[in-house]
Amino acid sequence: MPHLRGFTKTRIHNILILSDTDQHMQCTVDQYRRVVSFYLQVFHDHQELIGEGGWLLATETLTHRTAHNLNHIYPFDNELPNYPSGLRRAAIAEAYGHACAWKTSYDKWQTKKERSEERNLKRISGEKGPIEFTDHPPQFPCDTKDWPVFYGTTLKMLDSHHLMVKVFTGKAYVYRKITLAQAFIAPPGYACGSPSLIHRSYGWELHVPIILREKVDLKKIETLVKDKDLRICVVDLGINHHAVATIQDTKGRVYATLFISGAKDNRLRKRYLEKIVNLQMETKIIPKGERFARDLWDKISNLNDHVAHYVSKKLVEFATTYGAKIIVFEHLGRLKPSKGTKSHWFNQKFIFWVKGRTVKYARYKALHKGIITCRVSPKNTSTRCPYCGTLTIIRYNKGTKKGVALAQCTNCKTHDVNSDYVGSLGIGTAFRLKHCCP
Repeated sequence: MPHLRGFTKTRIHNILILSDTDQHMQCTVDQYRRVVSFYLQVFHDHQELIGEGGWLLATETLTHRTAHNLNHIYPFDNELPNYPSGLRRAAIAEAYGHACAWKTSYDKWQTKKERSEERNLKRISGEKGPIEFTDHPPQFPCDTKDWPVFYGTTLKMLDSHHLMVKVFTGKAYVYRKITLAQAFIAPPGYACGSPSLIHRSYGWELHVPIILREKVDLKKIETLVKDKDLRICVVDLGINHHAVATIQDTKGRVYATLFISGAKDNRLRKRYLEKIVNLQMETKIIPKGERFARDLWDKISNLNDHVAHYVSKKLVEFATTYGAKIIVFEHLGRLKPSKGTKSHWFNQKFIFWVKGRTVKYARYKALHKGIITCRVSPKNTSTRCPYCGTLTIIRYNKGTKKGVALAQCTNCKTHDVNSDYVGSLGIGTAFRLKHCCP
């Protein structure tokens, strides 16, 4: 498969295979992860390769024996003889990606530590006590759960429903024929990239990245707002609701509203977190080098990613249905969880993480539909009344003065309005003040 660049999304194909091929695929996955871990150790030992050009050739020179490279340092060919070159290079790319992610996190941690030391120097000069820096540095990854990626040398197309893939039988690599339940055909204007082999509880899947090859006519916001018939999709990402979206025009008129509830997902995540907290209280001591409650943390991670994909997909579909050309979000960068139990704190922390991931996923999904996304300042978006324009909105729950579910205006006496809906209208006002007012 060629290396392609552009707007990318993934198509999922279910695989129909025999029982022996199922075992061969599992062996292939296990060995692929072993190779990724091997190259992670290589990048750990040679961190000068991270972020530098020519990392693939340099890594292969360190590990792979050829007629022109007899003095390789690492015994890769002795441990895994005759390993397919396509899978080896895919594993190197996976390991390099993990190493680059670690390097980025480490540099951020180092910068944060240096800033903390500078602040402490100022505090000491002002005769104040220093504040201890308690953040731990990110650990270099060693074990991964990556899935094998099949480059062109490990994959043969027979027709739209049948492929030959190279798998490990336990003794050698051979080609096995697999049948796809859905046709392996790229939509018009798209090209297929290198597919990945994924295992789910219900069977095997082939995840195929498809890259948009046609030029998308994306216009700047300054050009779009000149259209009197422009529709924008304004999104308020909340806590009780994953999102509340409204379709508005440049005058602020609302044409449609979408509510995406988040109560069920939040309760499920909270249940997982409570189990983890209870296990920590029972265990007391966590063995060094082990990942505590791995299955529960994986469930939380999968849930968060699923929610972000689901919400972003619904938002883009909603915008496309009503012909919106812009999706507007708030710029939420410094949200902090409220005080409470440990599971409550973590749950809100993950809710805030999902908000950022939803914006990220919505951005690339919208590009495929010719829709652009932007963010506006959250200042006064939840306190400005959309009906009288004053900063007199207060929040409450029905039957009590506390809570955030409903909103009322103390100036115009509007009451019992969903607070996230008011927030969505406020974000629309902020967008128009920024882009539509001369």
